[in-house]
Amino acid sequence: MIKPSIHLALAGFLTMSLLAGCATTPATNYYSLYAPATAPAPATAPAPATLVLSVGPVTIPDILKQSQIATGGADGRYRLSEYHRWSGELDRDLARTVAEQLSSGLGTQQVAIFPWDQNLTPTCRIQIDVLSMAGEPGKEATLGVRWVLVDPQGKLPPQARRSDLREVPAGDGYAAWVAAQRRNIAKFSQEIAGGVKQFVKP
Repeated sequence: MIKPSIHLALAGFLTMSLLAGCATTPATNYYSLYAPATAPAPATAPAPATLVLSVGPVTIPDILKQSQIATGGADGRYRLSEYHRWSGELDRDLARTVAEQLSSGLGTQQVAIFPWDQNLTPTCRIQIDVLSMAGEPGKEATLGVRWVLVDPQGKLPPQARRSDLREVPAGDGYAAWVAAQRRNIAKFSQEIAGGVKQFVKP
């Protein structure tokens, strides 16, 4: 005769097995910083044919090199989301986004991402050092960047600048937070475009 305790143990095991089978793992969402809708409006006049831009290198903090999206950072502590991730390497994604927006904003197709082809001779290099990309979903998205405009020919002294940007997400989720970061990068690209116009004058 099977003891009642064994019956209870078997029943408990079957119940746990059924619950485990019914449980579903949340879907993983992937995000990119590039979205054509956030690009600045095309320039009213094309850039000089001599204007050739290179974007990069772009450096980012180690915490942002993870595939998981990192949020927080106000007190030096970050949280990594298991189910919300970047679709690629964040530094390359940011460089590509800035390059596309500069191409649109300055009216030129002569924009390359570091490392560029050896046959390309930039008239202006844009070096980007991301200090932080932080904030809380539903609260704020912040972006702090140091950037330098460099004349590869050495005729002009480098110009170093800093941009600190902040956007309030339109919603509570990660998608709204990433969209807010895209708006930060759009404004950042506009600042770079203005700097390039002053740095590389006809």
